[in-house]
Amino acid sequence: MAGFKFKMDFLIKVRRRKEEEAMARLAKRLASIRELQEEIAALRARKEKLAAELNEKMKTGLITPSLLKLYTDFKQKLSKDIARADEFLRLSRKEEARERAALAKASIDLKVMEKLKEKKKAEFTAEQLYIEQNNLEEMAALAKARRDREEAARAR
Repeated sequence: MAGFKFKMDFLIKVRRRKEEEAMARLAKRLASIRELQEEIAALRARKEKLAAELNEKMKTGLITPSLLKLYTDFKQKLSKDIARADEFLRLSRKEEARERAALAKASIDLKVMEKLKEKKKAEFTAEQLYIEQNNLEEMAALAKARRDREEAARAR
């Protein structure tokens, strides 16, 4: 009995590679999103610390107009940086959704081919069993015919 050979194994390998690449892209995107979230949190914390510093200096009266301008300019720059990072995070989340969809499609494509392979293997096994059963029946019929001939020859 010859072994089962699936003619489209190369396609399974290609689809598995596509799925792995999609997983890697998604993992990279998720890491990027985490870094962005940490960056945004750090910028917000820095802005809050700056605001607290400014309030403290204003209470103590140790602030000059030029220092106040410096603080407000820096606070505005932080606000712009936060807004840019938020927008980039929003875009990255859209890309994440696309990459998740691509991963889902790649996984489905791979599963389809694996199920086809399983189905073809089951068909092959059933066919081989059928052939083997027929061979056994034929051998049994030949053995019976031989015994019958031998008995007939002895009976003469």
